Amino acid sequence: MVWHNHFYQPKFLNNIQFMKIKNVLFLFLVIGISLNANAQMKIGYVNIELVMLYMPESKSMTQQLGTYQRKLGEKLQVKQQYAQTKMEEYQVFMQDNPNAAQADVQEKQQDLMKLDEEIKQEASEADQKLLQKRQELLAPIVERLNSNLKSLAAEEGYDYILNTVDGSGVSIVLHGPEQYDLTEILMKRLGIEIPSNN
Repeated sequence: MVWHNHFYQPKFLNNIQFMKIKNVLFLFLVIGISLNANAQMKIGYVNIELVMLYMPESKSMTQQLGTYQRKLGEKLQVKQQYAQTKMEEYQVFMQDNPNAAQADVQEKQQDLMKLDEEIKQEASEADQKLLQKRQELLAPIVERLNSNLKSLAAEEGYDYILNTVDGSGVSIVLHGPEQYDLTEILMKRLGIEIPSNN
């Protein structure tokens, strides 16, 4: 079973991007107003995706998901092979019995259609199981990140810590003083060895 990751880009995606940009600009407007009201406000930023990439838990999660995905795929492959055998049997039957009764032909076709529906259903269920497994494995990682971010903010006196990139790869912090980039500090807190190329 080949697992597909289709990224369909609908025509209205530009509107979504516009809304994201509008929301980000609104966020900065609010922060700007707050900064004027309180000159002591401290804002930092972190590249959460980079931190998560190097967390040992993330590597373990990737391995576990790969193993789980293979198991689901193997189970589905058995069903697909069975359906292929049935299709071949149907083709042989049609060749050997060109004048077969319509009722017999329809029965075999219905069996094949039923098998096809079962395979589609199992593939959909496998996708859901994989998604649930990912969420289950991701939950403690996110919890550990949040806990360390809160501690870091409290200890260093930060009012806000922003993520430099959103989930779709769009930069939220387009520019900021390097002294407020807390990525390496967070990585050290998490016991992550900082890669030399960063």
